Formats: sequence, C-alpha cells, structure tokens
Amino acid sequence: MPANPRIHVRISDTNQRKLQKLSTERGAQMGAIVDEALTLLFLPPAERPEAVLGQQMTRLERQLDRLDAATAFQGDLLLEFIFEWLRLRPSSNPLRNSTDDARAKIELEELTRRVVDRSTPKTWN
Repeated sequence: MPANPRIHVRISDTNQRKLQKLSTERGAQMGAIVDEALTLLFLPPAERPEAVLGQQMTRLERQLDRLDAATAFQGDLLLEFIFEWLRLRPSSNPLRNSTDDARAKIELEELTRRVVDRSTPKTWN
C-alpha cells in the first residue's frame, strides 16, 4: 500500500476555485491543503487552534479584569488618603500631642478598611 493513498472526491465548483486559489497563493499542492484541513477537522474540539486561542483570550481577559480592579482599588485608596490628609493636615499647633497622632493613625486604618470593603473580591483572587 502506498504511503499516501489516493482518493477521489467531488467538491463544489466554488470550493474547487477556492482550493485552486489557495494552492496558488501558498505554492502548495491541493492534496496537501485538503490533508491539512482534514487534520484540523478531526482534532478534538478542545485542541483546535481557535479553541486554544479562545482559552488564551479568556485567561488574558481575567488577568486584565484583575488588573483593572486592582488599579481602581489603588486609585480609590489614593483619593481617600489625599482627602483625609487634606482634612487632617498637621498644622504647626503647639498644643498637638501624641493622642492626636494616635487618632490620626486610627482614622487612617479606618479609611483603609473602607476602601478595602468597597473593592471587589475579584481583585484578590
């Protein structure tokens, strides 16, 4: 039996023209193009090039969503921090003491908690 058996098939005129055009463009034999097409057709759906590309796109979209969420969280935190800093900006008050500093620290921690609570769980997963 020959290495590559010869078969005869009938295809539509439209597909024959497309096959001849592709053969000319690629500089390949029509039989090789048909063999490549059949190989792709017989692949399991999950291994086909379009499925692999789709899986990669899905992974990339998930990573971009996480990046967007993390960026939004950081932007939110920065805005809250600037707002609180402007509101509680230290002045040259001679009566300022360590309790004022402790209160500012507690308020900053509460601010951070507020921003974290607003962030989506997707950010950290």
